[in-house]
Amino acid sequence: MEWPAPSAMRSASGAPGPEYWQQRADYSVAVTLDTTQQRVAGSVTIRYTNNSPDTLRFVWLQLDQNLYRPGSKGSMLFPADSRWGVRGFQGGYDIDALLVNGRPAPIHVDDTMGRIDLEQPLAPKGGRLTITMNYAFRVPEHGSDRMGRDGTLYEIAQWFPRMAVYDDIRGWNTDPYFGQGEFYLEYGDIDYSVTAPAGYTIAGSGVLQNPADVLTAAQRERLARAARSDSTVAIITNDEAHATPTPGSRIWRFRAQNVRDVAWAGAPDFRWDAVNANGVLAQAYYQVAKSGKAWEQAAEQTAWTIKNYSELVYKYPYPQATSVAGPVGGMEYPMFVMVHYGNPLDDPRSIFGTINHEHGHEWFPMIVGSNERRYAWQDEGFNTYINAFALERRTPGTSPYTGYVSNWRQTVENRIDAPLMTPPDRIDARALGALGYRKPAVVLLALRDNVVGRATFDRAFREYTQRWAFKHPSPGDFFRTIENVSGMDLGWYWRSFWYSTDVLDIGIDNVTMRQQQGQNNAVIALRRNSSVPFPVRLRLLFRDNTTQDVVMPVEVWSQGERIEAVLAADWKPTDDAWGTPVPAAATAAATSGGLSGEIGGRPLP
Repeated sequence: MEWPAPSAMRSASGAPGPEYWQQRADYSVAVTLDTTQQRVAGSVTIRYTNNSPDTLRFVWLQLDQNLYRPGSKGSMLFPADSRWGVRGFQGGYDIDALLVNGRPAPIHVDDTMGRIDLEQPLAPKGGRLTITMNYAFRVPEHGSDRMGRDGTLYEIAQWFPRMAVYDDIRGWNTDPYFGQGEFYLEYGDIDYSVTAPAGYTIAGSGVLQNPADVLTAAQRERLARAARSDSTVAIITNDEAHATPTPGSRIWRFRAQNVRDVAWAGAPDFRWDAVNANGVLAQAYYQVAKSGKAWEQAAEQTAWTIKNYSELVYKYPYPQATSVAGPVGGMEYPMFVMVHYGNPLDDPRSIFGTINHEHGHEWFPMIVGSNERRYAWQDEGFNTYINAFALERRTPGTSPYTGYVSNWRQTVENRIDAPLMTPPDRIDARALGALGYRKPAVVLLALRDNVVGRATFDRAFREYTQRWAFKHPSPGDFFRTIENVSGMDLGWYWRSFWYSTDVLDIGIDNVTMRQQQGQNNAVIALRRNSSVPFPVRLRLLFRDNTTQDVVMPVEVWSQGERIEAVLAADWKPTDDAWGTPVPAAATAAATSGGLSGEIGGRPLP
């Protein structure tokens, strides 16, 4: 199992150790959006701090836009017309004037990664360097469903060279960006400015720093009122949300603190709504002509999501949360998510599930900074798990888990299943939804409801979130945290559901009644038909219509693949039934954890 050995960095309990360290990357970015050439160009300054005990002789950058260079690895892996495909677009970064600590330096580009060899090694435990460069790229229309453009609307992400993560597990994490896998990034503060045509409104991660330069007095007053209001306030009203040709340009400035990334969007006809969410400004930006009435409740839906995950998991630490309507199906960045326009356009319910899911990512992986490029389940899986609880709060009596199980089952039947530990880029694209999202949610619910116990698991899950907020947890840190909080050895569970593709299959061979020393016993013969052990719940139904429930611990399977459960029965059998198989007299049912779980105290279908 890929668990780092316990050390002063990562303790055996699953908590960060006393000598835990991680690197820091702060950025200043200034770009111009050229809507004529559909191009973003500008400069970035990176201030990198080496907190590791290692001397670094080179550093690596992530150059995600190079996915759109002809012949990129991602373009070879995924069909051009697929969700993650480049769709024939030719782009990539143009980089020049690269300086390290003020001196020219070459960059060695390898697909979506770039290595800079340092003239002077970077000292450990506090060494700092500054990297500056000019860069530009053409904005793809589709953007692998993570960014893109639609007419005058631009949704911009992966838009500046960013530092790769250097950690205690793998050193430099240089997995390339193929499109299906996501991101792993360092934390820091990001100041950025976007120069856009004067008629454009820019929405972005972080807090707008110059409202007086870009908003009218009336809009600034509405924005201040929205920050205190429990009812949605239109910052840019429906009457104001129209594209008016305006000469010149304006600069929008933002600041985002303690984040791993930023993204932004711009359009000349954004309507902008906002509302207070327990001190967080929840915002929605949308074009009325494309989004219809579906987005009129988007600010409220954003606020509801932020408030409920703050209660369920961990208090939201950022000052704002923004939802933007556009062509991207659903994608997340710190304080900022992109969501489809809505289908149908007049139904607000059509966007709630995606808003709820994308903002759930503010917790996993924006706050808890796991490696999405390697472990989709620590990102999408955790988020899908908490989504179910939020959805049930929003619409009591509903549960998505029947659909989750069905989706997982399809991957098994279609022979495209893979262990959860498989990196997302190596999962069959048809199975990504099941293996990245739904199977992890199902097995986490089964673990909670049928193995660890609800209260204990909820405490352990919150403990994991608290321990690793703004840090880089490994899979082993999660596994160990659950084990240490619950006091249970769960190696069998991780091995069964994370490291294999076997499925739970426990059956009943037969049921008999037996009398021993005056005691009436039901003898249930159980067989495990796969490698997966599991606690067994039995319900015995007797001829007098009384029932008896029994829970057998997972340890019973240490005896082998076939066991006999001898259970005391509180009834007197008829003479002719004694000692013979009596299916009519006593029956038993074994239930698997994922299907007998509950959310909010109600059984799942």
